[in-house]
Amino acid sequence: MMGDNPYKQLHELLAAKPVPKVDVKQKVMAAIAAKKIEEDKKVKKKIGVLLTIGLLAGASSVWAGMEVIQLKNEKGEVVMEMDTGKGTEITSKTEGLPVEMQNELAQAEADAERRSNIINEILDQLKPGTSAAIYWLPKNEKKDENAEVISLRDPNVDVFYKAITYTSLAELEQKLADKRFALPTELNGAFRFESGEIEYKPSDKYDVAVMKAEAIKNKKEYVVKEIPTSDKFDYVHVAYRGAKGGITVEVRQAELGAKTGSNATGVEKVMLGKNEAALMTYKEDNQPDFHWIVWIKNGSDLEYSVRAKATTVSKEELIKLAKQLNEHK
Repeated sequence: MMGDNPYKQLHELLAAKPVPKVDVKQKVMAAIAAKKIEEDKKVKKKIGVLLTIGLLAGASSVWAGMEVIQLKNEKGEVVMEMDTGKGTEITSKTEGLPVEMQNELAQAEADAERRSNIINEILDQLKPGTSAAIYWLPKNEKKDENAEVISLRDPNVDVFYKAITYTSLAELEQKLADKRFALPTELNGAFRFESGEIEYKPSDKYDVAVMKAEAIKNKKEYVVKEIPTSDKFDYVHVAYRGAKGGITVEVRQAELGAKTGSNATGVEKVMLGKNEAALMTYKEDNQPDFHWIVWIKNGSDLEYSVRAKATTVSKEELIKLAKQLNEHK
């Protein structure tokens, strides 16, 4: 997988709905993962780390009472709600947690780091265009009643697809089954198409019972099975390149009316012509600002996003690029 969108399958987790009421005494302290986005981040994505602790120890604070902005379509219907990053801080710093909880989180992070290394090795061995299911034999199958379910799939199974990278826009569009949208060869005359990938929803063509039996029989920590790739379109991920750097564009099937959170430093509403959009800004010490615009195109159920470093384009320039993309036929 390519680009600056870390954790392809965890887009929903990175922008998960914030917890409105938090019991700080609970063992699981839910928070928005404070993972920062980097431009041109390549295949090595530590998926396991986020799966285990992305909503636990990844953030420095737990928030409640989030302020939200609403994006509406041309009919005045709410198509997306997103928190602004402003709210009441209930507690901060994992260092303030009980020692036992700190140790548990540290162990979870170490285990997840090891698991993500295994996942990356498996991804390296996959051929582009193929999928695999990984079954992890649980150490303890006793269900934690306090744990929040963050996946609709079997919690012991991870499914991955290794996308094919296309360096020709014509070839990418030929392979793209969804014909509801088109992508320009260049944006603002300064950024040209560099490469793109079509991502598919995780396949469910695997047998948990068979993989579990094999793991138990052979006393394996995990079992890997290559499986048929789903034919259900998830999103298209495209990189454009200019003299000052790259920008990333994505188009996906929208979940109209969805309520999402954001780990951005700030979120504001901007206009792309008559189309409402959310502009997120990420700030980090000694790093350039990072801007990310998301919107639902009027008259459609497609979600668009454009993102780039502030050193590549200014906030105003990125809005202009997003407007051009939104108007492209």
